[in-house]
Amino acid sequence: MNNKPLILIAGATGTQGGAVIEALLAKHIAVRAIVRDKNSEAAKALAAKNLEIAEATFDDLKSLTQAAKGATGVFSVQMGTHPGNKGQETLHANNLIAAAKAAGIEQIVHTSVARAGEHENFAGWEEGRWEPLYWEEKAAAIDAVKTAGFTYWTVIKPPFIMVNVLPPMDEVMFPTLREGKIVTPIAPDTKIDWVSPNDIGRFAAEAFAQPEKFNKKEFAITGDNLTMTQVADVLSSIVGKRFEAISQTEEEAANSGLFKYGIDSYLWQNVEGYKVDPQEIAAFGIQPESLKTFLEHHKTQLQKIYSELK
Repeated sequence: MNNKPLILIAGATGTQGGAVIEALLAKHIAVRAIVRDKNSEAAKALAAKNLEIAEATFDDLKSLTQAAKGATGVFSVQMGTHPGNKGQETLHANNLIAAAKAAGIEQIVHTSVARAGEHENFAGWEEGRWEPLYWEEKAAAIDAVKTAGFTYWTVIKPPFIMVNVLPPMDEVMFPTLREGKIVTPIAPDTKIDWVSPNDIGRFAAEAFAQPEKFNKKEFAITGDNLTMTQVADVLSSIVGKRFEAISQTEEEAANSGLFKYGIDSYLWQNVEGYKVDPQEIAAFGIQPESLKTFLEHHKTQLQKIYSELK
């Protein structure tokens, strides 16, 4: 790739896109961020980082193609699918790919989720135990990336992202956390793979910096593999307050305030889980950070949030 790199970022105001932007800027690689409204506070905050802003929506192929002109690479991430937005993830992935191809972009780095594409092998899949749209559209987006004809493609498959224990995601994923309790239907002996968004950013940025090394690579990243009791212990050590993990039945969870798809995802962890092999990324020479290391970066924020806890 001889052109001076300019990376087009989808999801620029989100967790993963934001992490990729930070990692690229740290490498002095130029960034163009896609935003819906360039006058929004989030867009203005991005513009202050000395990067380009492109106003476009993922439903509008024309605006995406205009945003892609002159870029050498594209970072692709889409919101997960559920019955309320059926078809949206596939449409948005295909539109971004089409725009990138029309603009002559040679490289794509796409993030999905660990075990995407393996859904038909999940226990209970044929019986309809798990929400099909989420997994089917994740797999469809990956297939679209791999078959689009890019000179370089990379697929990163994160498991459970560590920001889920930070505001504002904690109120959705763990609504009792502010009480010092992690109440979920996750079994006491179930271990979950966790990844820092910083590491998603680091791996993506490295793929853009070294396209040959990461070309046609599809891999998952994990920085930690912990039971919820271990997660509670990590939080306790960072905050200096006591947290405890409580495992519920499915019925108890349904009445506890957890959103339906959150309950399903936690039950899936008990039955299947992400099953990330740390050796998948060993050859890249990048050491992911642990949950404790990630939360240490947010220690002041966490101690302020939980100052009322005993």
